[in-house]
Amino acid sequence: MSGARDSGHAGRSWADRLGARLGHTGGPGTGRVSGLAVAPGLVTALVEDGAPRPWTVRVELPVLSDDEWRRAARALVADSDAREELLDGELPPDADAVFARAGLPLLPVGAGEAHMVCDCPGGPLPCGHLTAVLTALGAAFDAEPFLLTTWRGRDRRAVLDAVRNGPSAAQAQDPAGDGDGTPEDFWGGGDLPDRRMAGPAPAVAELGRPAVSVRGRTLSETLAPAYEAFLTW
Repeated sequence: MSGARDSGHAGRSWADRLGARLGHTGGPGTGRVSGLAVAPGLVTALVEDGAPRPWTVRVELPVLSDDEWRRAARALVADSDAREELLDGELPPDADAVFARAGLPLLPVGAGEAHMVCDCPGGPLPCGHLTAVLTALGAAFDAEPFLLTTWRGRDRRAVLDAVRNGPSAAQAQDPAGDGDGTPEDFWGGGDLPDRRMAGPAPAVAELGRPAVSVRGRTLSETLAPAYEAFLTW
C-alpha cells in the first residue's frame, strides 16, 4: 500500500476534521473549559460559565479492539510515508485516511458514534458547553495528535512501539506470508527443524552390496559409521 498523500485532506487541521465529523462547525461555544482529559474511550472536561458550579461534559467513543489495533499497525507500517513519520515519532497528518483504508475509524465516524453528555439544563445537545469542549478538544488534537489514538485506546508510546516492533513492511503488505518475500524474510525465518536421523543411515543402506570391498568389509559397511556421525554432528 503506497504512501501517496492526499494533500488537501492532510492540510485540514484535526480540529476541522473532528468538527466536521461531529457536526460542530459553529463558534467556540459558551464558558471556560478546564480539566480537559483524554482517556481510552472517554473525554471529560469542566466548563465554567458563571453558574454556582462548573458543568461536567463527557464525550464517549468506542475504543478499537486488540485485533483492530493490530490491523491498524499493519496498515501504518505498509504505508511507507506513514511508517517513516511514525519512526520519527510523529502521527501522520492523514493517519485517519490510512486507518480508513484498513476499514477502521480513527476520528469519530459521525455524531452518532460519539456519546456526548453535559449535565447542564440547557436543552438539546450540543449545548454551548459541549461546543466549547469540542473546540478545546480539537485544539488539543492539533497540539498533540496522539491524543486521538489515546481516545481510540492506544497512547503515543503504544502506537510507536507497535510500529517499531511489529511486522516488517513486507509482512504487513503480505500478512499471509504467501508472497515472494524478501532476503530478510528468508534469513529471519526462525530456527530450522531438527533433521537428525535415528537408526541406520538410509542412503548408505540403499547402496546394497557393491562389488568394492575394504579389508573384507563392503563399502556400505565401511561408510555407515562415518555417515551416521555426520548426521548427528
